[in-house]
Amino acid sequence: MRIAVVGATGRTGRLVVDLALAAGHTVTAVARDPARLPEYAHGTPLTARADVGRPGSLRGPLSDQDAVVATLGTTGRRTATTLFSDGARELTAALRDGGARHLVTMSSAGLDTSRLPRAQRVVARLVVDRLYREVHHDLARMEAVLAGSDAAWTVVRVPMLKDGPPSPGPQVSYDRPLPRAGTATRATVAHWIVDHLGDPTTFRRLVHLADD
Repeated sequence: MRIAVVGATGRTGRLVVDLALAAGHTVTAVARDPARLPEYAHGTPLTARADVGRPGSLRGPLSDQDAVVATLGTTGRRTATTLFSDGARELTAALRDGGARHLVTMSSAGLDTSRLPRAQRVVARLVVDRLYREVHHDLARMEAVLAGSDAAWTVVRVPMLKDGPPSPGPQVSYDRPLPRAGTATRATVAHWIVDHLGDPTTFRRLVHLADD
């Protein structure tokens, strides 16, 4: 498959690029500054410069791709942002023009804590939501943009991310929150994404993912 990874300089994006190369895909690593891309263990991707905050800049890099993975992130936890919702608009417009069949984006398990035990719900409301409120608001807007589009998207909702090896048996739930979802390694998330590129059973679904 021909795959573009938007946000390829981030810690999860780098893993997605490397795993996709290892799987034999033709990968385009898309970044605001391609000079910041690392060396990869399993080959060298094509590269493209683009910024989701600049209207139209994704159209060239995402043309003629089979799938697009967006691993966007922001360090401004308490600052209002439109990175994710603006990015979703740019991504869906570029897919519509370029013909890619599948878009995978990341979101937060914190958007729905209804199935967590009561103690964890309290912590989520009093601590996590206060820290990530602005990010969560924009991730919710992003999910609404995707739901209102005609794209074949998959949203992977993850809990707190950490470094480490992939889980041999991650928890996965489609369209319903996991009852226990403490953390997920970036490797777990990257492996799941690469293994399900183009999988029609994931189209237009919220996939909740966490380590075992």
